[in-house]
Amino acid sequence: MQTPTNPQLGLLDSLMIATTTNDFLERLDRTLDWKPLEKALQAMYPATTGHPPCAPLVLFKMSLLQHCYGLSDPQCEALVNDRLSWRRFVGLGLQDAVPDETTLVRFRQRLREHGLHENLLALVNRQLQAKGLILKTCTLVDATLLQAARRAPAKNDRTGGDDDAGYTVKKGQPHYGYKAHVAVDETHTLIRQVTLTAANVHDSQGFKNVVQGDEAMVMADKAYWSKSRSEWCGEHGVANGILRKPSRGQKLRPATIRANRLFSSIRCKIETVFAWWKRSASYRRVRYVGQAANRLELEFKSICWNLKRLANLSTA
Repeated sequence: MQTPTNPQLGLLDSLMIATTTNDFLERLDRTLDWKPLEKALQAMYPATTGHPPCAPLVLFKMSLLQHCYGLSDPQCEALVNDRLSWRRFVGLGLQDAVPDETTLVRFRQRLREHGLHENLLALVNRQLQAKGLILKTCTLVDATLLQAARRAPAKNDRTGGDDDAGYTVKKGQPHYGYKAHVAVDETHTLIRQVTLTAANVHDSQGFKNVVQGDEAMVMADKAYWSKSRSEWCGEHGVANGILRKPSRGQKLRPATIRANRLFSSIRCKIETVFAWWKRSASYRRVRYVGQAANRLELEFKSICWNLKRLANLSTA
């Protein structure tokens, strides 16, 4: 196996290739072109600093595994060191040292410093769009709550908690943390855009930050319904599939109720993204403190979902 540190195929690597593979990771490694991502990551390291101690693409792939399986930095390091299929995926041979948790922390810091904590998903989506998987026929919009990494501060205590998190109430239960606003392509449930706010920001406030205006139609639940958003859809030539709310003291017409039911049956596809995040990727709670660090985590979680969908679609 060719690795960043040893381009020659060694005896140990030939034995590694002969071992049992991880079908999902094998499909993913073949389906995605990693070169554009590698080029963007290499740009974070100016020539004056010399060669980075570890290939940035290795760290990026380790981060994908970490966020896909909900692992801490030490857990990710240990599992890449232990599992041959994971070593093969990230591009390390048996003779190569696995980057430690400190290296992963510094890698995330460098991503934030270079503004990639908000642009990694776009780099992956360019390939998905080129493959014709993001069809732009209909975009589904919704938001989900994420618990903060720290407990909410006590009353009148300014030393605890997370300064960028916020309070809200959902179904009568208090919630302290963040809110992920998400736009998904309806055809293949691929995430097109995301943004992160404090939990107290209303769902509808993230609408214009995630809807790109190039889709034929947009669908969202009643929380997004407003005259201004209807006008925005008209100005951008986007069909308005936001579920209607009745005006105060009025009832919806039967035709509008039927349209709401139809739109709702389509809009609910976005819930599969949130379900996978929270059940499989351990994303009920953010891992870090501060908006920028958690925005990067959201970016990785979104990429993990899209790559999972890409691997599945490539076998369909």
